[in-house]
Amino acid sequence: MDRKEMQDMMLSIFILSIAFSNLIGGSLFQSLLISFTISVLCFFIHEMAHRTSAKYFGFSAKYVAWPLGLFFALVSSFFGFIFAAPGAVRISPYSEKFAFVVRPMTKKEYGIISASGPISNILIGIIFLFIYSLYPLGLFILISKFSFWLSFFNLLPIPPLDGIKVFLWDYKVYLLLFSISFLGFVFLG
Repeated sequence: MDRKEMQDMMLSIFILSIAFSNLIGGSLFQSLLISFTISVLCFFIHEMAHRTSAKYFGFSAKYVAWPLGLFFALVSSFFGFIFAAPGAVRISPYSEKFAFVVRPMTKKEYGIISASGPISNILIGIIFLFIYSLYPLGLFILISKFSFWLSFFNLLPIPPLDGIKVFLWDYKVYLLLFSISFLGFVFLG
């Protein structure tokens, strides 16, 4: 991860942490700590899943913050909801595996790369739901809830979200992932 990508990621996590803490309420320190934990576990891992899977297929990929999306996330949090579009992993057709030779991305590669973020959130949601069943701390259920919500939101079949890309690749995979996300989101409310 280069310096600019690290700065963009840190800025996104910082702004999202403030925005989420506005919704959580309570003491400032506690809500910021909870929000930071949620941002790292749910948002950072989601974006790094996209980045890692793109690199696995040999493409250049890096996270780029979207300042206007971060601004909307922060402002909307003061009104009791969050409209978060903090940034995205940008994928370049220049292949790192093949000496920077440009090659087209297949529909399957694009679908898998797009699915990797929501899949990471589904796994985080399931893991923290299991941990919560053993150790019923509020933080664990919050992480699970937010992770399922992030997966559900990203799987909506609306451009430029991940859902439309997964659906166009393989509608069966899409329906499976969407169903799991939806059930987790609704079940945890």
